[in-house]
Amino acid sequence: METIILKGSSKSNAKLLLELAKKLQFSARKLTEEEEEDLGIAISVQEGMKSGLLSENEKRDFLKSF
Repeated sequence: METIILKGSSKSNAKLLLELAKKLQFSARKLTEEEEEDLGIAISVQEGMKSGLLSENEKRDFLKSF
């Protein structure tokens, strides 16, 4: 399984890419603005967890706070 994320400013081109993906039998859909923000936060958290700036206990406590 492969995952590809594309971001562009043209609605017509995005629609074309979605249609092409479906014809090629890819699972494809447009993300909502909220889903896009959630994805950005998740990526930031992952990068932060790998950075080594916090101890394991600090990371765990931070994640439990949500």
